[in-house]
Amino acid sequence: MIEPISQIVKKIPFWANLSPDEKSIVSQRAMTKRFNKDQIASSNSSACLGIILILNGGIRVSLISDEGREITLYRAHAGEFCVSTASCVIRQLTFEAIVTAEEDTTVLVIPSSVTAKLMESNVHVRSFVFERETERFSQAMWAIQHMLFKKFDQRLASYLIAEFKKTGKNEIKKTQEEIARDINSAREVVARMLKEFAAKSLVEIKRGKILLKNVEGLKELA
Repeated sequence: MIEPISQIVKKIPFWANLSPDEKSIVSQRAMTKRFNKDQIASSNSSACLGIILILNGGIRVSLISDEGREITLYRAHAGEFCVSTASCVIRQLTFEAIVTAEEDTTVLVIPSSVTAKLMESNVHVRSFVFERETERFSQAMWAIQHMLFKKFDQRLASYLIAEFKKTGKNEIKKTQEEIARDINSAREVVARMLKEFAAKSLVEIKRGKILLKNVEGLKELA
């Protein structure tokens, strides 16, 4: 069950550094929004959302090339903030990313107009926004380095281990197409490598999921 907005806003890191008037504006204008799995929350063609706090679920931030290829830059989960959804009021962001709900997701939104006003008047808010965007930039650079400099079998093994660590379960409930999107590759390449992993008894391929049979072997490969 989602808490009242009056309670949620108090979890914002810069809340204590807002003036009474600024707190009033945030309390009055902040709202919750729900996005279904795979629904686009923010993109070049949509209205600028503002700063969001993920209350439950998770999002994926990506770029799409002119040819339609999608590159995942980073993810954010419950309890985390995303400021890429406020790119229209952050002059330092010179590109627009696609923000998609990876599962049914509810977020707290501080609207772009409120975000712009706070950034202009409050140094603590500006500092928060730039710190978060620096963190996300580092994650994006890591994803690009991973894509450019690691062999594909290492990338896939690393991804499977990371998914295993999230849940502690050997069953990865992802389709091959979802995995390809997550690690910035083509589904055909993922399918071919998974078959090689299966031939080595590292995994078992099932419909809509992958069963990890040899976690230690995957760790060594990664």
